[in-house]
Order: sequence, then structure tokens, then C-alpha cells
Amino acid sequence: MKYKTKIISLSAVIVILAATYLMGGLFTAQKAVEKKAMEPLFDLALKDTLTSVRVSTTPEAGIVTIEKAGNDWVIRIDENVTYPASKIRVNSLITSVFDVTKFKLMGRGEKYWSEFELEPDRADTVEILKDGQSMFTLYVGKEGPGGKGDYVRSSLTNEIYLTDATMQRHFGQDPRYWFNMRLFPEGYTGEDIFAFTFIDMNSDAKISLKREAQGKLGKWINLVPDAPEPNGKVADAIADNLALLEAVNFVNGADIIPNVVVELDTGKLGHMTIDCQKIEDEGQYVYLLKKRGDSYMYLIQEDKLKRLFQPEGLFPAPSKTE
Repeated sequence: MKYKTKIISLSAVIVILAATYLMGGLFTAQKAVEKKAMEPLFDLALKDTLTSVRVSTTPEAGIVTIEKAGNDWVIRIDENVTYPASKIRVNSLITSVFDVTKFKLMGRGEKYWSEFELEPDRADTVEILKDGQSMFTLYVGKEGPGGKGDYVRSSLTNEIYLTDATMQRHFGQDPRYWFNMRLFPEGYTGEDIFAFTFIDMNSDAKISLKREAQGKLGKWINLVPDAPEPNGKVADAIADNLALLEAVNFVNGADIIPNVVVELDTGKLGHMTIDCQKIEDEGQYVYLLKKRGDSYMYLIQEDKLKRLFQPEGLFPAPSKTE
């Protein structure tokens, strides 16, 4: 009886040990799969050293080349022309690329490309370059189930993965999507403008205001002798509109003949002079704006500048005479 009890106890121990071993193996295998799914597809060290990016846009426009310029980014139009790029959108694209992990392996080899829309002439692409040398290209195919990820492949491997987040917002965009067509850097606000002057070159009329103190809202001094005290809230609004002023396109050209000259004093950017020329374009009046020192101009709709050059309520209305 005791012998039988020992056999039963020993068998139970063996079963428990076997189950523990099996479960341990399963957990180990699961952890290995999870660890593999978290591995980045690309070397993260390259993120801080890359110097340019080429990203596909619309089928008509093809590829846009974006290059590092100090702490900023520019769009390379040709050998001699660059325009400022949106730092926010470019950094978001780069982060999305280096966030891609080996989330879910879907297959290996060219035979799967068509199934996931990863052929070179169908896939969207991001090419990462360092000092003019291509490091890799990421091919982005169709969206995954429910639009929660994308099927991707890399020029460095024959493996196809499903990502855990979609990247579609970066593709199919007009090239102008990548431009920063604001006159000032992203994040710049009206509080960064300490003084502004508008000079009408046709009449020598002038509006010239300065904040009473740096960063102080609602308090402005009129720099034109014997001129009335300005409405501080309207002056704040003008500074805000200047900081947020955005063009509809860039124009590469020579010097312009200004109708209005804008002088600005700022903290981050120092003193700025902007020449503004009113022209007729396809039956409508627009303005060309050029910051002195730049090689390009901004094309801006007239209605956006009317509120600046002819501000309502900035000065007290003249008293009516009998």
C-alpha cells in the first residue's frame, strides 16, 4: 500500500515537473516572439546622423528630396534652389520610419510583393541618406486589417512585416505639404515680435509701434511723432497675424519693387526687413514678399495682408466736426 502511494506521489511530481517545463518553454517561446516583435527594423543610431530624406508624394510629382540645413530642413528643388521645409512634418516622418519594428512577419521574398502592394512602382517609399549615400529604403504597401498598420519591406532584407501603426498620412501628399510656407519658424508667436513698422512706399505713410516692455501684452507705444496712442489689443492681433502669416506658394526670382516695406524687431530672429510688392496674377491681386537675405519669395493672397496694412480700430476714430 505504501509502495503504491509512493508511485502515485512520484507520478504526480513528474506530471507537475513536466507541465512546469512545458509551460516554461511556452512562456520562453512567447517572450522570444514578443522580443522579436519589438526589434526596430532599422539602426536607431542612424536617426541622429542622417542628412537627407527622399519621400514619395503624388504619382504626378514623384519624389521630394528633403535635406538637413543646420537645425532645420529644406526642400531641394534643383541644384541651386531650396525652400524651407516643415520641421514638424519632416521629424514626424523620420520618427515614423525609425519606429517601425518587426511587429509581425508576413513572408519572405519577392513572390509576396504584389499581394501586399509592395512592388517598386506601387509602394510608397522613404529613402534615408547620409552624406549623399543611401542607407536604406522603406517600402510601404497597403494598409493592414482595419487600417491599424501597413505592410512594409526594407531594401536591407527580403522580409515583409505588418507594422503596428499606419504611416499613410505621410504619403500621397502634394509636395507643398512638406513646405514651411510661414514667414516665421513653426512655433513662433506674436509675443516674439517687439516692434513693427509698415511703410507705404507710394505715400510715405507709416505705422510704427513698439511694445512698452518685451513680452508685455496690450501695451504699445506709437513711434511716429505726435501720433495717437494705439489700441493695444489690435496691435497684439497684428503681431499675431504677422507671426502666423502663411503663403500659398514659393516663387524663385530676382529682387522686387516694393509697394510696402515691413520692418520687424524680434528676439529670436533679430531685425528683419520684408519687401512687399502687389501684382496681378490670373486676374487677382496678390503680394510677393521677400525677406532681405533670402533667395526666394512668398506668394501671399491680398486679403491676408489688407488686415495688416489697413488695420481697423488700431487708432481712435477721428472726431466728427460740425
